[in-house]
Amino acid sequence: MFAIAGLFVPQAQTAPVSLGRVFAKNEKLAYEIRSSLHSEHRLRGLDTWIPEDLDLNYDFTTTVEDLKADGIAVLHYARPVMHEIEGETFNSPPKDNLIKSDINFRLTVSPVNEILEMKDLNEKAGKPPKKDDSSLAMIPVAKRQNSLAGVLSQFVSEMYRLSLFAGSFDSALDFAPKTPFEDVKIGDSWKRTVGYQPQKLQGKGNKQAVQRLDYTFTYKGIVDSDGKKVHRIEGTLDLKTDLGDFVNQLVGMKPEDTGLKKVPLNMKSTIEFDLDLKTKTTLKAEAITTSGFSLFVTQFPDDAVQEDKIKAHTTMRLVGQKILPPAKKTSP
Repeated sequence: MFAIAGLFVPQAQTAPVSLGRVFAKNEKLAYEIRSSLHSEHRLRGLDTWIPEDLDLNYDFTTTVEDLKADGIAVLHYARPVMHEIEGETFNSPPKDNLIKSDINFRLTVSPVNEILEMKDLNEKAGKPPKKDDSSLAMIPVAKRQNSLAGVLSQFVSEMYRLSLFAGSFDSALDFAPKTPFEDVKIGDSWKRTVGYQPQKLQGKGNKQAVQRLDYTFTYKGIVDSDGKKVHRIEGTLDLKTDLGDFVNQLVGMKPEDTGLKKVPLNMKSTIEFDLDLKTKTTLKAEAITTSGFSLFVTQFPDDAVQEDKIKAHTTMRLVGQKILPPAKKTSP
């Protein structure tokens, strides 16, 4: 077993293993998520790319309140605040926007990290309910997309959101990775949906529809990481699509009528997860994403009028783990 420059060699391992989590009652886990996005954009006629930086940082905790049959657990999830840090620009220094997200959920979670039930505890406390119980606090990404038509802006903003692993629990790292019910061997793969994007329909020529955007997860075996042996899972996503075809198809018009030639959009992401050998708790996750798009109109078919390119890096780390004393029962 050895590691050089980030490369690893898995242990000899042939027997199938279960990746299902083993919850412990009253166990409290504390995680930190640190996400950094660097984007550059330019408009037609300009050689200079204009950079923008955005960091999204937050901590959260989960506490096992109860255990049910089949390894299912009832968790208390808490994330009081998040920091959205806008990078330095020509006109202003870095700005830390404190968002009081006050997310306070009771979640029923399966051993494969699927959220089965969700309840907003702020409602019971008399606080204003969240607009979307299934989402994390949303961030104002893709602020420059006002120049795009509304439908284009929607999917470009989704690209930014997925690059930062923000939004719903399906696309965030908080309850990742989603693991299979079946035992796995090295090299086994499975898929999980994280979002939706226009994609070509197989066997339908250039016809497009909004389809599932899936990560493909692969079990890599037992490896050495940070001085200990862990289960390693790798997740990959590779999207290449043309939003221009989709928009023209949606309005039932040709490019020469709408003026929209093409909007090639691409996104490529890789995530590495390290899981505890016994409990399958996620100890660490690291994601690297590159994405971008270009907007072409019929007036300038070979010269993009707007271009964006993105690089993002997100990490999640387990920073605290303890068993709390049982809650005292109140007298009737």
